[in-house]
Amino acid sequence: MEKNDIYELSQLLGNQNGLGNDFSQIMNTLRETLQKKYIQKLHATAQARQSDVMEHPPREVTLLRAMKAFTNESGKQQMENMIQALLFLQSIQNVGQDVSYLLANKEQTLQAMGADQASAPIQFDHTTRMTGLLLTLTLANTYFLERK
Repeated sequence: MEKNDIYELSQLLGNQNGLGNDFSQIMNTLRETLQKKYIQKLHATAQARQSDVMEHPPREVTLLRAMKAFTNESGKQQMENMIQALLFLQSIQNVGQDVSYLLANKEQTLQAMGADQASAPIQFDHTTRMTGLLLTLTLANTYFLERK
C-alpha cells in the first residue's frame, strides 16, 4: 500500500503535544532573540546613563553627600534616599535632553546615518521618541527594583 501523506499530515497536526511543544519552542526562541537584540541593549544603555550620572552628579547630590556626615543614622538613610532619587531624575532628564537634541538636529543626524528616504524624518521622530520612552521605563524599572 502506498504511503498516505494526508493521513500522516493529519496525524502530525492532530498531535496536541507536538504542536504545543513546537509553539513553546517558537516562543522561547522569540523571547531569547528579543532579549539579545533589544532588551540587553536597552539595559546596557540605561546602565551607561546611570554610570555617567554617578560619575558627574548634580550639585545637589554633592551637597547632600557632604551633609550626610553631619546627621544621625536615620538622617543618613533619608539623605541617601534623596540622593538616589536625584540621580534617577537626572538620568531621566539626560535622556530627555538627548532625545530633544536628536530631534532638533535630525537633518544632520539623518545625513550622518546616510538616510535619504522621504519617510526617514517622520520615522526618525517616532523611533527617537520611542527609544527615549523605553530608556526612561528601563531606568524607572531599575530604580524601583533597587528600592525593594
